[in-house]
Amino acid sequence: MAIRVRRHRSVGLIAGSLRGWYVATLAAAFAVLLPLTTFLVAAWLMGWQLQAVLSGSMSPSYPVGSLLVIGAVDASSVDVGMPIVFEDPRQPGHLVVHRVVARAPGDALQFITQGDANASRDPAAVPARLVRGRVLWQVSRLGTLLDWLQWPRSFLLLVVLPGAALGWDWWMSRRRGPDLAHQASASLIP
Repeated sequence: MAIRVRRHRSVGLIAGSLRGWYVATLAAAFAVLLPLTTFLVAAWLMGWQLQAVLSGSMSPSYPVGSLLVIGAVDASSVDVGMPIVFEDPRQPGHLVVHRVVARAPGDALQFITQGDANASRDPAAVPARLVRGRVLWQVSRLGTLLDWLQWPRSFLLLVVLPGAALGWDWWMSRRRGPDLAHQASASLIP
């Protein structure tokens, strides 16, 4: 029974030694980072890709700053009305999200696309080989946050800042001296 009491009191001593702002910062970090990390890991496990909306061509369906969750799609199963992600035939490497408005005539499978906010169709048909996926769903404003959290901000926010907080806490505990911690623990033991 005495061991249990000592352990409980030592946990209280450790919790009491942390500053209120430090605990609040840790709680806020876990409240934000845990769901975000869970979402990102789930997206990775499901094979989804995440893409931030950078232009208003698909407004109001996908406003600027939204995060699109992109899933794989077989080009033969693309239907009219489906928003797809494709590599722009006129700008290799540039990804575009537009809605399929028709299948292009001809033997090769190609799609005519148009942004929801655009008055006219895209100038070039999209060959099936350039289709990269389809939009599964979107999260408003999260794209702006994830775009902002690119290197080096993510490293500073997720590694350097917590490391500095831990280093500061360690330095402050060393500065207080080992006698203070020893005296506090000795006074708690009956």
